[in-house]
Amino acid sequence: MNFWEEKIINAFIDHYYACAPEKEESRAMLRLRSPVFFPDFDTSNPDERVSYLEAAESLEKKGIIKLNWERRGKGERIKTLNCNNFEKLFEEVNKPFPKTEAEKISSLFGAKAKLLGETQVPAGKGGQSDKIVLLLDFLSRSFGPHEIGQGIDQKTAEDFIRLFEYLFETAHPEKITTRALSVLLYSDSKRLEKIITLCKPLIIKAEKTITSHDFSNLERSYPETMISGKIIIKYKNEKKTLENAAGYILGLPLEHAEKIQSIDLMSGKKEKTALTIENKETFYAMGNPLNEEYRSTDTPHFDCFLYAGGYSNRAAAAIIKALASSGFDFYHAGDLDPDGILILQNIQNIAVKPVMPLCMDENTFDRYLPLGRSLTKTMLNQIKKITDETKALPGIAGLLKRITETGKGIEQEIIDYRK
Repeated sequence: MNFWEEKIINAFIDHYYACAPEKEESRAMLRLRSPVFFPDFDTSNPDERVSYLEAAESLEKKGIIKLNWERRGKGERIKTLNCNNFEKLFEEVNKPFPKTEAEKISSLFGAKAKLLGETQVPAGKGGQSDKIVLLLDFLSRSFGPHEIGQGIDQKTAEDFIRLFEYLFETAHPEKITTRALSVLLYSDSKRLEKIITLCKPLIIKAEKTITSHDFSNLERSYPETMISGKIIIKYKNEKKTLENAAGYILGLPLEHAEKIQSIDLMSGKKEKTALTIENKETFYAMGNPLNEEYRSTDTPHFDCFLYAGGYSNRAAAAIIKALASSGFDFYHAGDLDPDGILILQNIQNIAVKPVMPLCMDENTFDRYLPLGRSLTKTMLNQIKKITDETKALPGIAGLLKRITETGKGIEQEIIDYRK
């Protein structure tokens, strides 16, 4: 197979998967315009044009595609290339036909769902085993060619089923690390992560329909954030509270953050303010416990400080929601660039209330402009995602004007927030 034959076939395969229905194969034909394969046909070397046309005609003789020629260029210029023999398309490159493979994998999921459904539930598993059976049954009914295109082959499906078996049989699967579990199941420390990554779109699709097993603890992602301030943290379904009388910096993992019901001030003050901070270095500078004299004269006063860490992870988002429901007013300090503004916008969306910018304005930008960094076109295009509501916040419109005019951005870490 030469270069052009391979390019044409791969293009059809890519479009096949992009258009693949969720379950059953129903399309009769794929049609692609010639410029998809050869956009520079008219200006290219004549020998290259001939090579392309010969490759297309060769695939037509094999019954893989059918050519539709331009009326005035019969035999010289192809208008469209059509494919309706999908089995032959995949056979040409020695790949299994997706519809057949999908049916085999659906049967694997279905057979395992039936077997586990008839198996006595291990002690301590209860409802969790039911979720596993439900998920396997869902996969057996929804798996199709589209998922084959995402890289889930029969070996991946078999390994995924092995994980289901382990979760079904084990009372406390969370007591082992992801990589140790991967070695236990597959004798490969990274195999489980790859399986979860490949199958994540399937899991997300299942969660829209059924209550599925939570696989998040297998992703080796441990969201955490930090908060400081003289605060009282009250937990859901618990009488005890955590009192941070000295205002120390507290590290909060997701599991801790999600248990928080409300956050109040040690002082009992009704009006409460929280400053979210994008970058860690600035958080440590502003969020460390400071004496009242220093805070009142040199630094804007806030009742607590939260490390946002860029776009808020699940732990930071949980704290933002707790602060919002506890009546805190929000302020935000971040980079003076499109992403910095979008991070503020993201926090505003999570809090469902206005977030006031701190030193995110034209004056601060111009002060540090000589130390600014050039933004790429991709970075500047992020401005399109900023909503009118965000642009209306104090200072943001002027800041965006200067960013657009200069093509520059200012990193938060170089800003001195002392007054």
